[in-house]
Amino acid sequence: MDNIIELINDEGNLEKLVVEATFHIDDILYAVLHKIDSDEGMIYYVEEMEDGSIVLVKVENEEEIKEVQEVYEGIADDLI
Repeated sequence: MDNIIELINDEGNLEKLVVEATFHIDDILYAVLHKIDSDEGMIYYVEEMEDGSIVLVKVENEEEIKEVQEVYEGIADDLI
């Protein structure tokens, strides 16, 4: 599957996650991901480092999560 990525989590373990969607809000690129064996989504923002590598940072701010969820739900409604 093309929408599966592998990440190193905070404990240093390799995790496979499914990319549900990526989209911009203002100048920030967000990604909605979930574990292969779960439907519970997690929201990350994508940060490009100076060396060109990509880092996904989990969104922890409740207001930001709500805003991203609203946009994602609107996108998901359009896709169905």
